[in-house]
Amino acid sequence: MEEGKIVRSAAIIENDPYAKHLGIEFTLIEEGHAKSRMELKPEHKNFMGMIHGGAIFSLADATFGAAANSYGKRAMAIHVSIDYLQAPGDTPYLEADVRETARAGRVRHYFMEVRNILGEAVAVCHGWAYHTDRDV
Repeated sequence: MEEGKIVRSAAIIENDPYAKHLGIEFTLIEEGHAKSRMELKPEHKNFMGMIHGGAIFSLADATFGAAANSYGKRAMAIHVSIDYLQAPGDTPYLEADVRETARAGRVRHYFMEVRNILGEAVAVCHGWAYHTDRDV
């Protein structure tokens, strides 16, 4: 994990079973911000031989969960939308960067970007998370 303001919930977030199953590695978790990388494998492809949109969404969503729960309190997604901008192309991995951008009471907005090895945007997402007072 990159240096930065490490949060106490980082160890729990990094051990997410679904993220591990997909091969997602969290490279940064700080309050309201998370980054991750997913090495692409044949099982991430769809029947057309392209990276499955669900794999791209899962990378963004797992990183969204890391950013939203980075404050050490449980947060859950209440809405997420994704726009696929282009196919990832021939890239060995994808990276996601998620940042909190706004707050409204107990809900917070997050902006997500997924990029390929060339730094080209593959997808962008907007998500809202509901933040509780319960510890992660």
